[in-house]
Amino acid sequence: MGTTTSFGPFVLDRERRQLRRNGEAVPLTHRGYILLETLLDAGGEPVSKETLMQRAWPGTVVEEGNLTVQISTLRRQLGEGADAMILTVPRIGYRMVMPPASTKPEASGPPLIAVLPFANHGSAAEDGYFADGVVDDIITALSRFKTFAVISRGASFALRDKGADARAAAAEFGVRYALEGSIRRSGDRLRLTAQLINASPPAQLWAERYDGSVADIFAFQDRITESVVGVVEPTIRRAEVERARRKPAASLDAYDLFLRAVSHVQEPGIERHQEAIDLLRRVSELDPGFALAPAHAAWIYEKRISLRAPPIGNNDEAESIALAREALRLGEADPLVRAICGWVLYRVAGDYSGVEALRRAVAENPNNVTILMLANAGIGLLERGSDEAFAYAARAYELSPGAPEAYQALSSMGGTELERGNYKAAIEWSLKSLATFNDWLYTYITLAAAYASLDQMDEARAALKRVRELSPQLTIRVITDGRAVKDAFADAVIPGLRKAGLPER
Repeated sequence: MGTTTSFGPFVLDRERRQLRRNGEAVPLTHRGYILLETLLDAGGEPVSKETLMQRAWPGTVVEEGNLTVQISTLRRQLGEGADAMILTVPRIGYRMVMPPASTKPEASGPPLIAVLPFANHGSAAEDGYFADGVVDDIITALSRFKTFAVISRGASFALRDKGADARAAAAEFGVRYALEGSIRRSGDRLRLTAQLINASPPAQLWAERYDGSVADIFAFQDRITESVVGVVEPTIRRAEVERARRKPAASLDAYDLFLRAVSHVQEPGIERHQEAIDLLRRVSELDPGFALAPAHAAWIYEKRISLRAPPIGNNDEAESIALAREALRLGEADPLVRAICGWVLYRVAGDYSGVEALRRAVAENPNNVTILMLANAGIGLLERGSDEAFAYAARAYELSPGAPEAYQALSSMGGTELERGNYKAAIEWSLKSLATFNDWLYTYITLAAAYASLDQMDEARAALKRVRELSPQLTIRVITDGRAVKDAFADAVIPGLRKAGLPER
C-alpha cells in the first residue's frame, strides 16, 4: 500500500496520518482515521462492523453504538458529500465508494479569484446590462492587485453560459475564491447583493446589500465597485493568512511562508519582527523573484527604526535601504511594492522621491488600503495638516472599516486634525481608533498632545502614562533625534507631550 491515497478532493497521507481536502488539513479523531483507512483499504468492498470495531478498539469490547457515533463523526469531518462516500450496508457494516481523485493539482501560490456574472432577477434587460457592467468594473479594479489573480471576463462570463457556480469555477479553473451576486428592481429602485465565498469547500466570507436609484445609475455602479473591492482584498488577505497558518509546516511553499511573515509585519508590536524577517529570507531563497518578500523585510526594519526599537543587526538602516532597492529591482511594476519601498526610502534614507512614488501607487490602485495608508503616512509627515493625507486615510477607512489597518486610518485622521489645531476632532478620531484597537502607540501620543493643548491635564497624563507603557524609551530627545525626513506629526505633538510631562531625555 502506498504512503498516500487520493480519492475525490482528498489525499490521505499515511506516513503522517493526515488527511487533506483540496490542500486544506481535515482534522480527524484517532479512531476516525483508523476507520477511514480500513474502509479505503477494502477497495469498495463492504467491511463488517466487527472488523471495524476490532480495528478501532483493539482488545476492547464495545457496544455497536460507539461505531455508529464514530462513523457519523467521520462523515461530518469529511464534509459535504460524505454520506455518498461512506455507505451503510444493512446487516453487515459499511463500505467506501471511492470517487475518482481530482486531476487538478493542489493550488499553491497566490490565489485565483472568479467574479461570476451577477444574476438578474428583474424583468428588464437593462438591469442585466447594469449587473454585467458592475462585474466588468469589479474585475478591472481587482486586476490591479498583484497579490492575487482574477480570471478574465471572457472566462467568467463563459461560466454563466454553462450555468456554473463557485464550485464549478473551482473545479474548472482552480479558483480559491469567488464573488457572486444578484440584482432585482422595484420601480425605479435597484437592489444588488454580493457575497464573497471560499470556493472549495464552500463557505461564505462576506456578504452585503446595496440599494440605489435608476436615475443615478452610474454613481450607484461606482459606489458598488469601490465598496466591494475595498472589502474583498482585506478579506482575502485574512483568509489566506488563516489558510497558511492551518497548513502543516512540511507542506508550506514560498507564498505560505510569506503570508505567515506578513501577519507579523501587520502586528502593532515588535515582538515577532525577527521571526518575520527569518521567514521572508526563506521566501527569497525559495523564490528569488518574489519582490514582496524583500519589500516587507525592508518595511520591518523601517518600523523598528521609526519606533526607536532596539536594532536587529549591525546596521538596520543600511539593510532596510538595500532590501527596498532590491525589491524595486524585482518588482517595480507592482504598485504595492513601489509604495512600500517608496515609504521606506523616504523614511529611512530621506529620499523625497519616495513621496511621488506613493502618489503614483495610489493613482494606479486607489482601492488598495495598504497603499492608501502608506501614502497618508508619507504625505502626512511632509505636509502638516495635509488635506491630501487626511483624504487618503478617510478613503482607506471608508473602503474597508474591517481591514487590519482600520485603526491606523482613524488614528491618522486624528493626527492630521491635531496638526491643524483641531484638538477636539483629534480626540474624537483617536477615541474611535481606540475602540477598534487600544494598543496603538501613535493614538495615545495624539491623545496626550491634544488633551494637553486643551488643558485637560488629567486626561493628558493618563494618555501619556499609556505612551510610556507602550514605549518606555520614548523621550522628547528620542522623538527629535535621528530623523532623516521632515516629520510634521512629531513637530505637532512635541509641545503637548512636553506639557503633559514627557521627559526631555
